[in-house]
Amino acid sequence: MTFFFNKKAKLFLTVLAAAVVLLLAALAGISKGRSVSQAKIIAGNAQNLAKGLDYFYNDQNRFPTAVEFQDQNLMLNYFNGFPPANISSAACAETFAYKRPSPQTYQLNFCLPADFAPYHRGWNAITKNYESGIRN
Repeated sequence: MTFFFNKKAKLFLTVLAAAVVLLLAALAGISKGRSVSQAKIIAGNAQNLAKGLDYFYNDQNRFPTAVEFQDQNLMLNYFNGFPPANISSAACAETFAYKRPSPQTYQLNFCLPADFAPYHRGWNAITKNYESGIRN
């Protein structure tokens, strides 16, 4: 069975196909832009959290315990806004995780929905160890 289309039908189908391809490309670009924007916000929040944890250390000579880190009333002394927004994505359901292996050490894990230099998509970590002076 052979299908024949007149010139107007062929032109309409060609324009329709081109419009669908452009729409899909635009939607993919919007999605990518949203992911990069979210990654930029999360990475900035992680850096601000690291600074606030340093302020806590300067005051207390130790980093907060995990329970203290969850205490909004206590942590608002070191941050303008706390807790940071949880921006879930396909990469991670949670945005931040805080661990304190010792009073002089912490690890702040954060998840990015897209690469944002110097960090990569997925889980990243900022660590500080005043016992050895190492910061990653």
